[in-house]
Amino acid sequence: MFKEERRSDILNLLIKEGSVNVSKLSLYYQVSQETIRSDLDYLQHAGMLQRCYGGGILNRQALSKLIAENKIIIPDITELPVDKETRVKKEDSIMSGKVCILGSFNIDVSATVPWLPQSGESVLASQFGFYPGGKGANQAQAASNAGADVHFIFKVGKDQFSAFALNHIKKSGIKSYSAYQTDDAPTGSALIYVSAEDGDNCIAIYSGANMKITVEEIQEQRNFIAAADVVLMQLENNLSAIKEFIKIAQQEEKSIILNPAPYTKQVNEIIGSIDILTPNETEASFLSGINISNISDAKQAGNIILKSGVKKVIITLGAQGSLLCEKERTLFVPAWHAVVKDAAGAGDAFNGALATALARKYDLVSAIQYASAFASLAVEQEGASSMPTHQNVIHRMTTQTNDVAIIK
Repeated sequence: MFKEERRSDILNLLIKEGSVNVSKLSLYYQVSQETIRSDLDYLQHAGMLQRCYGGGILNRQALSKLIAENKIIIPDITELPVDKETRVKKEDSIMSGKVCILGSFNIDVSATVPWLPQSGESVLASQFGFYPGGKGANQAQAASNAGADVHFIFKVGKDQFSAFALNHIKKSGIKSYSAYQTDDAPTGSALIYVSAEDGDNCIAIYSGANMKITVEEIQEQRNFIAAADVVLMQLENNLSAIKEFIKIAQQEEKSIILNPAPYTKQVNEIIGSIDILTPNETEASFLSGINISNISDAKQAGNIILKSGVKKVIITLGAQGSLLCEKERTLFVPAWHAVVKDAAGAGDAFNGALATALARKYDLVSAIQYASAFASLAVEQEGASSMPTHQNVIHRMTTQTNDVAIIK
């Protein structure tokens, strides 16, 4: 393929997907990454994209202006000398992504209060409501909104909330799910206080049916696990089910992400089998024994957690951003600017979007940036299950800058 044809092809992909990845384009076109970087630099100079770590993001506003002024004509990809079979392979390898999530479904009982009450303190709530929730359901919703083909595995009781749960999942846009029911426990629930002052929150969780998933039920999910690019779980299900989920994922050679929330010491039994661990600063403190108050503390905590056998640790630091800890490097990814209304679903938004980005073959740092942008939009909405769309995220990433820093 000639240089001009390749650049036109990349531009079409940008218009369709909103972003491209250097390593994946290099593999597809069978050229060096330096050649792809040169292509992206050319497109950036022409005003068509904004370069970012690992790739580029479409500059829709500038591109629309160029088209309107007849300074650029977008070629039809069908005009390019690429056969149908090759084009399908390209779309499958670069654009698609499947995520399988084992997780919880809870009914969230949420109250917005002027500040988080202290022990013995009563406060008046300005808002109160019942919402669909649970870390598993929220992360499945986030992954779906981010564009992944999601399969969600969960369990509810046979009570008045089970119909609410199933109705929500059916309407959520999540493409595939396996819903189990039990007589032994009610549907899980969570009591959430959200501070109107700064969007901060505190949550009390009753696991209920989430802790009743059996090993046999997980074994029934092998085909869905095998079909996924990435698997994701939290700690709101019973450990026996989580262990079986991990076991099958390893057998099928899948990338495994664990969001270790809510923290329990039992996580030490599985942490060595995890590819990417995503604790927040509180969970990272429990895992490492380090009281985290700054980025330096977080780096120390991350390096301690790495010794447990997990391959990569991403510590989310709220409004500050997130820290990637690997054996060979530590990188800090700042948070995107946001006007916070409700931070209750921030971690779930981050994890679901991260899994999606990795399933779609983003490199890890680009995936973290995407997940951070996704989470920054989620906290601007009320309700832990309220998630933005992929298009919202691309817009934010084209209108703000976010520079990764190496932490020495």
